[in-house]
Amino acid sequence: MPLLQADVPAQGTAATVQDFVIGEVSHGGTVREVAIIPEAAVAADATNNRTYRVINKGQAGAGTTVVASHQTTTGGALVAFDEKLMTLSAVAGATTVAEGDVLVADEIVTGSGQAHGGYTIKVNYSA
Repeated sequence: MPLLQADVPAQGTAATVQDFVIGEVSHGGTVREVAIIPEAAVAADATNNRTYRVINKGQAGAGTTVVASHQTTTGGALVAFDEKLMTLSAVAGATTVAEGDVLVADEIVTGSGQAHGGYTIKVNYSA
């Protein structure tokens, strides 16, 4: 199964978000698994949290399809160096990728957000 992987730098400011290129899909297929491996723990918080997402930007860089996500709400804490599977989108076609699509890790915050210590994100896909 092909793998795209990227290391995303730490974000020390709770309310600041970032996006980071994971890679370009080498051939069409379906995303089967997305995992996040944090370099530091991130506590679960129902009010102030962060959502980690994988977005398919497509070949032109303008796509907005959410492929997978994980939110650090109640029950969603991240443990340092412990791989956590992200939830794949249930939207029809959202996990389908085409050759040349660019996948990006991005983040959104709820409330005042949360800082994080950086993470590795892995995307496995197959034909």
